[in-house]
Amino acid sequence: MGYVIAQFILLLIIIWPIANLQLSIIGLLLIALSGIIALSALITNRPGNFNVRPHPKPNASLIVHGPYKLIRHPMYSSLFFGGLGIVFCQFSLLKLIAWLLLIVVLALKARFEEKALCEHYDQYASYQKTNKAFIPWVW
Repeated sequence: MGYVIAQFILLLIIIWPIANLQLSIIGLLLIALSGIIALSALITNRPGNFNVRPHPKPNASLIVHGPYKLIRHPMYSSLFFGGLGIVFCQFSLLKLIAWLLLIVVLALKARFEEKALCEHYDQYASYQKTNKAFIPWVW
């Protein structure tokens, strides 16, 4: 639960306040990419299967198609890209530090979550070996 609380606090620091917006093509593209990734993950995963907490739901099924075919944690990736996009559009040192801390928190949360997923799904370990965690072909 601590990861989820830290995640939302850091996101709030990155997003709020919305002031001094600078037009940044890179920032807007990152935010758009974030939205596309998040929407495709939500559509693919279905709300009944999706969980903000890093524990699989008892009756959930392992999703390995859609964006999950390329990366194991598309929702976390969308937060990485969206947060960075906001930093580009509304730069401050505090927002940059919050974004960097968000990456650390989500990486730790993913590691914790993956232990639970390996215990819950027999096929998860082989899925881990063939798919990157956050960015296809990179990380």
